[in-house]
Amino acid sequence: MSADLLLDEARAAWQRRETEAAVRAALAARTRGDHRGLVLACSIALRGYRADLLAGHQDEIAAFPPGVLRDGVLAMLKIRDGDLDAAVERVLTLARRMSAEPASDPLPDPLAEEGMLLPLLLAYLATGGAASASWMHARQCIDAARSVIARAASGGGGTANVLEHVPFDLIGLDALVELHTGSGRGARDVLTATIAPLRMRNRLTSAHALALVCLGSIEHTTGRLGEAALNLARGARLAPWWRPGVQLHAEVELAFVRVRQGRWHDAADVVRTTMAPVASVEHDWLEPQALAMHGLLLALRGELDESRPVLERAEELCRRTPVLLGRMVLTHARILIAITRADWLELRAALDDAAEPGYRHPYRPEEWRTLTLLASWHLGRLDEFRRGVVAWGEEPGATETAYYWAFASILAEHDERHPAAATAVREAMARLSLDDDPLGRVWVRVVAGIYVSRFGARGRPDPLRALDVYEGASAELKALGAVGLAARYDQVVAETTAELVRISRDDDPLARLTDQQRKVAEAVGRGYTSGEIAGILHLSKRTVDYHVANIMRRLGVSSRREIVRVLAGR
Repeated sequence: MSADLLLDEARAAWQRRETEAAVRAALAARTRGDHRGLVLACSIALRGYRADLLAGHQDEIAAFPPGVLRDGVLAMLKIRDGDLDAAVERVLTLARRMSAEPASDPLPDPLAEEGMLLPLLLAYLATGGAASASWMHARQCIDAARSVIARAASGGGGTANVLEHVPFDLIGLDALVELHTGSGRGARDVLTATIAPLRMRNRLTSAHALALVCLGSIEHTTGRLGEAALNLARGARLAPWWRPGVQLHAEVELAFVRVRQGRWHDAADVVRTTMAPVASVEHDWLEPQALAMHGLLLALRGELDESRPVLERAEELCRRTPVLLGRMVLTHARILIAITRADWLELRAALDDAAEPGYRHPYRPEEWRTLTLLASWHLGRLDEFRRGVVAWGEEPGATETAYYWAFASILAEHDERHPAAATAVREAMARLSLDDDPLGRVWVRVVAGIYVSRFGARGRPDPLRALDVYEGASAELKALGAVGLAARYDQVVAETTAELVRISRDDDPLARLTDQQRKVAEAVGRGYTSGEIAGILHLSKRTVDYHVANIMRRLGVSSRREIVRVLAGR
């Protein structure tokens, strides 16, 4: 096939967005002696985010005269090598030179009619800066891209020929940088105002994918998990296949949000097939994110030994190529594992690392206080713990959170102020919310269970009430899929049940049951099935089965037939 036909084939393949086939055809034209083939290959590879396809031609491209095609490809290859600093410096230098000499690019872009390449490159590098928490680089690239667009518009009758997604990318990235540098919320308002009418008119497209992901990330960091999930899911769906980095980041952060919402099974479904694309300059930036999330999910299921090599590999990759989202997921995994193992020194070390300047963790203020106070209490730093609880109580809104009241009860119990402790336990249980972290909810239940098992409501042990609280914690852990933690709390339930049986051996067995459990037990005694009991008591069959399991445990029996026997022997 002649070089001209190969060039035509390359352009046709690119129109179908078949980047690899288009670059291959353009390079084939180059091997037939047509210099235009390599120039076209550079333009296609940059627009398709696949400069890795040109790695074998790097020396020849370096011999091009300075310009967007040469410096763009060389910068992209620096990204592949993990050298963001060099990539940013090369393209910013190019932008400054082209600003001083507007007509200085000696190698015209053969696809210039599709839109300018320089703003695309700058937006791409700003994305890399944001992904690695290099906020200064991200800001420089955003500002440079907007300056290039403004100059082109002033020379083009008020409009600039820019690829459709680039302005939206810049709006989203601007808001993200603003959040992490604490420089106001004007850009965030612009992003919200830009997306809202498009959403209402159902006109969101692939051009808005990165802007949606940025909005979701902002909402995640500020604790608005429901809205974060919606925008991250929409961004992942809309991300075009030729921008795999946008899709992978959206999926991993969505899975992280689902974890924090207690929807662990949904999190696993989101990333079940998520893998960093090997054939991409972004591979080393994407792999740590995917590995960190897979490792976290293993740890959540209690598979700590299996999670260790996965998390260690993600940690190693993050040291080599800093990735903000990967680091956030690794921190969450580190905190979870430390708490699961009751390794309070490691918890404190993880919190200290996450509190370093320039690092943004995703925890709400009350969650962060909970973690720090938890470490202080278990490390025996009573003065530090007391100051923390008192200072928290003086802040507006503190008394609206279950976490604060749980710590207030611990402190009151330590000080032997039992009426105050009992009040705090009641407040903590009353203020539990589905908006709270699921493991946080379990912890509040356990704090309450420990107190009432020792002191009850009137200073006397109340194992019946404690058992009810412990069973709720265990059920919540099992619903999450936290097998390891659920097993630990099942042991607590078993010990509390044994104590309850011991102290009530001569009493009516039904005294060991809650009111709802008595109703279920009596229905079992009359021979009804779980489905029939569900209809009688207006419960779900799953809830009835849950009650039956707890009834058997409290009565010390192992079957429904034995429940009937115990009731018959009353």
